[in-house]
Amino acid sequence: MRFSITVLVVALAAWVAAITAAGAAAMAAFGSLPRQGITVADAAPFFAGDTTEMGRFAAGRMLQPVFLAGDWVQYAAAALAVGCTARLLRLGGLRGPRAARVALPVLVGAAAAILAWRAWSMPAMTTDLLAYWDGVLANDHAAADTAKARFDGAHRAAEAGLQLQLWLVLAALPAAVLAALPAPARTPFQDGFRG
Repeated sequence: MRFSITVLVVALAAWVAAITAAGAAAMAAFGSLPRQGITVADAAPFFAGDTTEMGRFAAGRMLQPVFLAGDWVQYAAAALAVGCTARLLRLGGLRGPRAARVALPVLVGAAAAILAWRAWSMPAMTTDLLAYWDGVLANDHAAADTAKARFDGAHRAAEAGLQLQLWLVLAALPAAVLAALPAPARTPFQDGFRG
């Protein structure tokens, strides 16, 4: 059981790290590039000197592989976390406080469900993002604006889901540790004292 508990805690920690690393990279790039006045030669005609929007465009293109890698780390971590949680429940390996034993599968399951929804919605978002980029590079405002509007709506929902997912996984970490604690020793009074 110790191995499963160790893998569970490591998987949850990796899951948190993947979410926070992608979030930190996004905050850094989207916070700094639009203010730096950068120019993307291929996109310059579309943005017509608007270096703020060009900086956002550059940040998005730069970070897309980072977000994709972070998602794959999350998929692997979620699979390990769900598998270990199910194994520990099935084999009775969780003997800690009842609240932690109940909370752990709920938190891990809810976080995994949100991740599954994000994975399901990702192809459509990626299609819209690529259509936006293509529209920008072709200087096609109608196509770019339509694709960006669709992407922005889906992105807001995905971002809210990701934030909720982060809180669920953060809560699952201490729940896993508490649920894995050994069962408290029974006192003679609990076993029925025989004098």
